[in-house]
Amino acid sequence: MNFMKKIILILLFFLIFSNKLYAEDIDEDKTYSSDDSSTQYDFTADNVGVTVTNNITLSRSQKLFTFDDAERTGNTITVNSGSTITTETNGNTIFTDGADLTIINSGTISTLANKSKAINISKSDGVSITNNSGGVITTGGNTILGNASTGADNTTIVNSGKIFSTESASESSAIVVANNDTGTTITNNAGGEIYSEGSSSTIVLGVSSTLTNSGSIKNNKSVDTNVIQLKGNNNTVTLKDGGIVVGMIKAKSGTTGNTLKINHGVGSNYYYDTSGTFTLEDLDGNQVVKGSAGSVGQGGSEILDELLGTKSLNIRQSLSKYKNAEEDLKNNKSWGEINFSTFKRKQNNQNLSLGFNSADLTINLMYPDHGKDFILSLGNGSQKFTKDYGVNRDSLHTGFFFRDHPIFNKFGDESFILGGVNLKKSEREILTNTTSSGKLSITDNFETYDLIIGTKINNDFIIPNIGATLGLSYTPSHNESNYYSWDKKKVSNLSIYLDDDYKLNLGKNYQLNLGWILDARQMVLGKEQNYEINGTSAIYSQDTDLTKEVTLATNLGFDKKMSDQHFFKFYLDSTLSTQELASFSGNFAYKFAF
Repeated sequence: MNFMKKIILILLFFLIFSNKLYAEDIDEDKTYSSDDSSTQYDFTADNVGVTVTNNITLSRSQKLFTFDDAERTGNTITVNSGSTITTETNGNTIFTDGADLTIINSGTISTLANKSKAINISKSDGVSITNNSGGVITTGGNTILGNASTGADNTTIVNSGKIFSTESASESSAIVVANNDTGTTITNNAGGEIYSEGSSSTIVLGVSSTLTNSGSIKNNKSVDTNVIQLKGNNNTVTLKDGGIVVGMIKAKSGTTGNTLKINHGVGSNYYYDTSGTFTLEDLDGNQVVKGSAGSVGQGGSEILDELLGTKSLNIRQSLSKYKNAEEDLKNNKSWGEINFSTFKRKQNNQNLSLGFNSADLTINLMYPDHGKDFILSLGNGSQKFTKDYGVNRDSLHTGFFFRDHPIFNKFGDESFILGGVNLKKSEREILTNTTSSGKLSITDNFETYDLIIGTKINNDFIIPNIGATLGLSYTPSHNESNYYSWDKKKVSNLSIYLDDDYKLNLGKNYQLNLGWILDARQMVLGKEQNYEINGTSAIYSQDTDLTKEVTLATNLGFDKKMSDQHFFKFYLDSTLSTQELASFSGNFAYKFAF
């Protein structure tokens, strides 16, 4: 027994002596450019820096870099790209209880063991950690750890690389600056990744701290597991455009002053599952619906009156071309028109009108029948909004064009009535923490019914023609996947317009045409849209500026009469409106007997 005691004492002495032997004091700037697997590096002076370079590895079984003096301040550790600092057992690769430590990593800072820390800032103040693109900070335990009992205040973490914990154990968060730690600032830049694999929260914040995410923050264990947890009061989490979050966002029960801010852009679509009490803010002015945090771009609803006005304008232009063709040919000849148009509206962040691009193909057919000409209009269109949202449309409209009709033209020289249906399919991508990808694609099939009535008084003098149209639309209620439900909506427009056209003969059977329409439209009904986000009711009220529009439409055309039975027209049309909507279209028409 005495022999064994001597052996143990000798081993203990050897271990103590070897640790002392392989400890290096750092009291001046140093650069390490060769591998080492045994040395512990102790900072013994202030304002000195260490650089690890030349693609080397510094490793040790336990602590690697230490700042055991609580008064130590102003030191820097820089790990260059390709280099690694790591520990192999339950230790801390970097341990500090000093102040103003700066860590700049472009390589790898890691531990290989469970329940270890890559960077332990338990007793520190003012630590700054910058993890550059390509940099990795990882461990099986809490990767970056502050201690609630001792305090780790005023920590700054800026990440453009990867910070993660690899284990599924309960103590395996990526960043923990807990209960009483104050003044933490975490910025996850675009391209940055912060994630964990266990049941603990990926990021834990204490008191009066901020987290701003433009990259990816995930808890890979489950979407029901906490990804961001606020354990104290007065914290702010800001989710920027392009950022992804996977997992529950939780404020501890009883905490106050915590704020969740959304900054995904005007017209953004999102739904974040939250727990606890938050103040919710959308920094772009979108309507955010409580009951967790959700918002949806109103583009499909907001432009219903605009689409109705555009349809009214287009059919009036088509009827004008048809009437002119009637003057050039013998009566009772059918007429057809194919029109391709593109639309573009600028985004206006002040009134929350979404920008979009649209492309439409329309076929208009006219068949004369003793003053009540039959109209058939077929259309296909696609509209892409700026924020991951699009609507495809197929339309069918029928009606009549009345000239010199004793009833329908009582107040005007020509009138029309047109009604039909628009079959729509929408596709929307939303940001959400309820899926493993942080995104969700949803679709919806619905329809809108239109009715347009118009009349016009023609003038044969210099005075332009004057007309009016009334447009009505009805969209039944419909559900957009599990998150968004839309109540029925009725919309009506009243338009007063002036128009005129001019002809220039270029020779036998050739003619140049110029026309214009000045249209003033006012939305009469349908300003509000009732909807729900995940069962929570909300009302969208359209900005007053979006309920009225003045549009100038011009067209330049070329006609060729091929015979008394056949007539060809080619037109270029353009529009510009006060809704910052611009369009350009080209069409050709062909009048023939059939």
